[in-house]
This record gives sequence, C-alpha cells and structure tokens, in this order.
Amino acid sequence: MIPYYNPHYYLWDLVKTIFCKDADEKLRQKFREITDKRYILICSSCRSALYLAYKALGKTGTVHTSPLTCKVALMPIIAAGNMICFHDVRRDDWTIDPNDIEQGLGGDSIAIQAIHLGGFSCDMPTLKRIADANNLILVEDCAQGFGATFQGTATGKLGDISCFTLTKNLFSLGGGIFATNNKDWYLAAKLEQESFPRESSVKIVYRIVLALLSTSRNNRLCEFLYQLLKRKPVKKAMQDDKDVLIKELKLPARIYAKSCVSRWDKIQRLVKQRKKSAKSLLKDLGVSLEKMQFNPDSESAYTKLFILSNNHSKEIVQNLNQSGVEAMHLEHKHGIYYQNKQLHLQHTILSDTGLSNYNNVHDSVLSLPVDYHGITLIKQLSRYFLS
Repeated sequence: MIPYYNPHYYLWDLVKTIFCKDADEKLRQKFREITDKRYILICSSCRSALYLAYKALGKTGTVHTSPLTCKVALMPIIAAGNMICFHDVRRDDWTIDPNDIEQGLGGDSIAIQAIHLGGFSCDMPTLKRIADANNLILVEDCAQGFGATFQGTATGKLGDISCFTLTKNLFSLGGGIFATNNKDWYLAAKLEQESFPRESSVKIVYRIVLALLSTSRNNRLCEFLYQLLKRKPVKKAMQDDKDVLIKELKLPARIYAKSCVSRWDKIQRLVKQRKKSAKSLLKDLGVSLEKMQFNPDSESAYTKLFILSNNHSKEIVQNLNQSGVEAMHLEHKHGIYYQNKQLHLQHTILSDTGLSNYNNVHDSVLSLPVDYHGITLIKQLSRYFLS
C-alpha cells in the first residue's frame, strides 16, 4: 500500500519524545513566534481548540464559513451553540470567498471561520478587514495551513483566535494549539478545558503504536498490523453533532507536546520536503491549472494535495485504494471514500448568493499521497484519473 500519510515516527523518535524536557513551554514559545500571539493554550486537537475558541467568546450566533472542508472543522461551531452560514469558495484555490461573506452578513453574525484548505491560505487580509468592519471575531482554522503564507504573511498571524493541529503537517502524535492576544478569551478557554477528562492511557499507547506502524507500512507485517488496528468496530452515528464532539474533548496528553518539540527541526525539513514532492508530482502528472488549487498570492504548504478528477471522485478514490494507492476525498478516515455535502447539517443555513463554485468542485475533489513519488503511483493515476 502506498500510504496517504506517513508520520515519519521511528523508535528513536519515541526515545527522544520520552526524554524531552520543558516541552510545554518550548512549544508555547514556538507558537508565540509563529503567530505573534501572546497567549498559547495547548489542546488535545484542533477541533478541541476551535470548540474552546467559540466557548471563550461568551456569546452565540451565526458563524460564516466554507462548506468545502471535513465535518470535524464544523462540529465545534455547532457544539458551542452556534449556527453556521455557508458561503461559496473562490474559483482558484477553493478557500472561502470574502466577497460572498461581505454580501451575506446578518445582525446575528458573531464570527468568520477562515478554513485554510490543503495547505492554501485563505485571503486573510480581506477577511480581517471584513471582520473588523463588522465587529466580528476572525477565527483562523490552521489545521491544514501550517507552513503556508498569503502575500508573505504566515497563517495564524491575522486571526483573532488561531487554531492548529499538531498532526498533519506537524507530524506529531496528537494535540492542538489555541492562540490569541486576548487575555480574557485565553483565560476562559483555559478554564473550560480544565473541566475536560484526561485522555486514557490506552488511547495514548494506541496512538504511539499506530504512528510507529504507519511509518513502516512498506513492511508487510507492519502493514498487516496497521490495517488490523485501524479496523475498529463501527459505532452507530450519533444524531447530535454536539454529542459527537463533546465525547472527544480531553485534556492534552503531555506526550503530544513532547513529540512535537523533540522533533521540531525534523518537522521543518518534512514540511519543505512535502512541498517539493507535491510540486514535483503535479508536474509529472501534467495536471492543468484548472484541475489544481492555485493562487499566485499563496505559498502552499501542501498539507493535502487536492486535484480535481474527471469523474465523480468517490469511485476513483475507492478504485485507487483497492489498487494499493491510499487516496482520499475530503475526510481522512480509514475506509471512508467520500464525504457527502454538508449543506443539510443541523444548525446550518446557506448564503443567499449561492454556492456555484463549491457545487462544481465538491464531487470531483481527489486528495493524493505525496510521501511516495514514483512511476507506480503515476501508472495507477493514469489508469483512473488521467484517462
């Protein structure tokens, strides 16, 4: 199997993680420098950080955001008691269209959630201008944005509250970051998080073992054990998105920060290599500009390599997985080949201006692995994608 994601986490990395000292403060300091924010709260995940962001505001209302994202980016908004208003995406980089937001604001609006997509940054300067002009909070979802810039400004700097994951482009065992310059919001988020239960030791061990196995999936035994661990019993879906999220809110395990800080230099090299591999793969596949994310103002981190397929991506993604190429649609979940449109979720409304670009893109999105780069992948893709 050509894996979609490789954490590059080896036994030596585990040893370094275990013996890492003062990780929490070192991690906070790194994100102070990255985001220009004074107050940094380490969380259990990005979705937890987003939930804390909305709880910290002390009010509820309508949050304006993009529907072209995985569901977990939207659950915190709903779980904190808000409504979601979906707006269209831009035609080039598929991030939220600021012009569409500006035309669709209402009296109950409280925030804009800027969701960076696939490593491409939203137009943060314009979103910041709109938020400030309308007395809205700009919440920056950087789960797929670490390492990206827009007009030279790094993601995380312009949001009133910026939230990161420590996985994806930070290749760590787990965790997230809540960053702000507002002390009241920081203290409110910290107090809310203190009520969360601790992560179970079993779950932490599970994450460690899975990271080690997924790093060595070229080995048949590791691949077998990885697939065995990932095949967890399917649970019945809860009807209420709030219940789904609340069940997963935990205090961050200390090993999450340690696994990030102890490998910080390696992580920066991995981010650079991922950018290089993604650009090289796009060139070798001969993907046209109309089929890829593109914005001349953005330097993408390529947290995910999104392209548009010629046909419905569900079948293509499924065929690629069955043929040994672990491609994805929007949601990165084991055995889930396609994420339905989210326009009919509870507590959501649609912008009056329509979602034409979103509707044109959603069913054709294909996310490809970039850690592996070679003729095998190109042949598989030529069979299902380029033909």
